Amino acid sequence: MFYFFEVEDEKVMERIYRFRYEILCEELKFFDKRNYPDELETDEFDRYANHFVAFDEEFNIAATIRYIHHSPIGYPTLKHLRIYPHLEELLRLYKWDRLGEISRVFVHKRYRNMADTKYIIRKFVTQKIYYRAKDYGVEYNLAALEKRFLRLLHMFNVKFEPIGELQSGYGSPRYPCIVPTERIERDNPEFLKDYLSRRWF
Repeated sequence: MFYFFEVEDEKVMERIYRFRYEILCEELKFFDKRNYPDELETDEFDRYANHFVAFDEEFNIAATIRYIHHSPIGYPTLKHLRIYPHLEELLRLYKWDRLGEISRVFVHKRYRNMADTKYIIRKFVTQKIYYRAKDYGVEYNLAALEKRFLRLLHMFNVKFEPIGELQSGYGSPRYPCIVPTERIERDNPEFLKDYLSRRWF
């Protein structure tokens, strides 16, 4: 069983940053450990994000995700990856308060099996990310996605589409991707129904 929370508590946030360090710096070696002497992985986008965590029954972190929105410094996908030229200018001119980005999606290796991962990611996307996108009036959601994770989200009927080529330089090779909030609810009408029912309670 997993327990899902939106996090504001500083002590829990420190646990999340340490969890991210363990995956990004120690396990995957995407980032140089020497740049994180406190063993906490943070960046400039954290202050503009909602942070979510899944705990297992022993209160260990099973997974994390964040949702960046209303960011005056832009978004990681647009900063780190090249997108198709005909879309780049459109997105850069788009209202920042109508854009959001899913990032720092990590599942502990103990739960990287199809059943647990599917349950965790679907909960994050449906009950956390989608709800926040609706609350904030976000129309388009960005993400930098590995090929296998892009396929996984399509299996869950969350159909991000590449807006650039597969490219390195931001951890593992990733596609810059986007999905309209309206597309998520069109493909999953139960999401909107559930969102509307919960708004009044």
